[in-house]
Amino acid sequence: MSPTTLGPRAPVPKARRVRVYTRLRHPLRQRLLAYCAAAGRSERAVIEDSVERYLANPGKDASAAGPIDRLAQAIDDDRRLRERQHRDFELLSQMFGRFLQLWTVVHASVFTQPATPQAAEALAKQQGAGEALYKRLAASVAEQFRRGHRFADALLNLGDRGSERVHKP
Repeated sequence: MSPTTLGPRAPVPKARRVRVYTRLRHPLRQRLLAYCAAAGRSERAVIEDSVERYLANPGKDASAAGPIDRLAQAIDDDRRLRERQHRDFELLSQMFGRFLQLWTVVHASVFTQPATPQAAEALAKQQGAGEALYKRLAASVAEQFRRGHRFADALLNLGDRGSERVHKP
């Protein structure tokens, strides 16, 4: 059968567009034109996408928020940042306290006078090795810090390993 003998077809609805006229401030129009040129998109497509996005969720559009809403959002963001910084400080303080406790137990001999010259020499070697190890550790920490690694984040992620539990001593 040829396509002409199939009978009448239902008309395919044509995509219809409605012309909308608006006036834009000249600087805004220039920004729109520059954006369209850089993005390789037509003005119509950019405006349609923007209106559709706005109508889909007007409460989330930052441009629809008034100055009070933006100020409230900035205050909330600042509060969250401060809470995170406080949490990190508390965490690092707790870790430092535990480390200091362990260090004093392990290195109690540093706080006593050596009884013999051999003990004094052994203590001096131990302190020299400790200083060298500390310098390597400090360099390693500095490099990790420069790359964006944060100890508090790594420590908090230890609790996210499923069945493993972090115990409080």
